[in-house]
Amino acid sequence: MQSQVAREGRHKQLYNQGARLVAGCVPIDRAGRRVLLVASSKHEGEWVLPKGGWENDETQEEAAARETWEEAGAIGKIVASLGEYEHKVNKRTGIPDSIFFFFEMEVEEVADRWPERKKRERRWFSYEDAKKVVSKKVMKEALQACSLARG
Repeated sequence: MQSQVAREGRHKQLYNQGARLVAGCVPIDRAGRRVLLVASSKHEGEWVLPKGGWENDETQEEAAARETWEEAGAIGKIVASLGEYEHKVNKRTGIPDSIFFFFEMEVEEVADRWPERKKRERRWFSYEDAKKVVSKKVMKEALQACSLARG
């Protein structure tokens, strides 16, 4: 059973030359050609992929699965790495603010109770609609790399 308590704080957070390392999933329902998105906790009305800090006691895949559970209540199988994406690269130093590692997750269960259920809405979107509503470049690129992009 998954924990009902979300990890908080950044004391275990991993960084690479100042860039925060972030792991997340593109949670899919392959048969329905849908993607599970969550409401942004920072920007009202914005839909995002579940993601968060990669911590020093877990692998990238474990961090991605944990964040998908905490934010979306989804449990599934990670089936592919979708790549590494730099976010907000400082033009002077060349160092990104964050480096995202995204994975494709085939969702097996969507729980009624999950850690951030009171903080976030979650919603299934068709793949085409997900591409339209996600605004962050790194998330659009992860969606383009997932298996639903290949039909």
